Amino acid sequence: MSEHLLISLGESLAPIALLIAFGYLWKLTAPGGLDALQARRAINLLVMYAFYPGLAYHVVSHARFGADFFWVPLYTWVGLLIAAALAWLVFARSGLFPKLERRQLGALIIACSFGNILSIGLSVLQPLYGDEAARFAVYADILGVSMLFWSFGAGLASAWGKVDGDGEGFSLATFLRSFLRLPPVWAFAAGFAVNLLGLPNPIVIDRTAELLGQAAVPAMLLTIGMSLSPAALRKRPGLLAVACLLKLVLMPALVAALCLPFLGRSELSVSIILLAGMPTMMATVMLSERYGLDTELLASVLVATTLLYFAVLPVWLWLLLG
Repeated sequence: MSEHLLISLGESLAPIALLIAFGYLWKLTAPGGLDALQARRAINLLVMYAFYPGLAYHVVSHARFGADFFWVPLYTWVGLLIAAALAWLVFARSGLFPKLERRQLGALIIACSFGNILSIGLSVLQPLYGDEAARFAVYADILGVSMLFWSFGAGLASAWGKVDGDGEGFSLATFLRSFLRLPPVWAFAAGFAVNLLGLPNPIVIDRTAELLGQAAVPAMLLTIGMSLSPAALRKRPGLLAVACLLKLVLMPALVAALCLPFLGRSELSVSIILLAGMPTMMATVMLSERYGLDTELLASVLVATTLLYFAVLPVWLWLLLG
């Protein structure tokens, strides 16, 4: 890697770490009497209903559609499903962890499969390839992760968790309701229509969406910090180490083995591989709580993969760009 690129990445990664640290500091101090749980819920609602839809609309309405529109979601699906299969083999069939309960196995499989693509992925790809690289993260998140999250992920959580009497198990209707209620999906569709069909895109709407989108990544990074619990890392260190290996190393390595022979070493393939190696997705905690998985264990994997990610990322960058 060139010295200029290293400096650019360092300047990009430092704010990520500082925003996460600021979120953790908020958790410790609760300024103004607003604790981290309340703040996190409020920020997550703002991201879901305002910031992320703005980002999705602005990015997609200006994107140059090409083969990446198909390749990115395809490899996201393939990598995620392979990671889930590997996690099942390691944790449920290898005999290395014989005392794990079903709800713990479900939590581990989901934690090793679904990555935090948008918040951290955007911050990594844009210094490498410019603002247009945001489309890779948006495609991977909406067309790849979100669709599998509310179908495969919810189905797995429902089957392996403990839904109480008032809970709603997984079904095709549940998936469709959940997916179609996501505001970013509709914003993505609107941006796609504006771009592909040449529909009017008033400058006021476009600029508003752009401003909202600029708040999405900082807000999500704050919520990551508010969710960190270093104390959880002292429990089951061996289990967490294996989960981190699967999520941060094996998953992107397998995706690399599958995409490099077809796509070569390009902006597209490097982006796909880097997105495959993101730490555990924040929303998996919500899925775990909804379907009765072991949320404490899943949150521990989330913390471990997030903290170790900053040590693993430079290695991947050296391998892919060096």
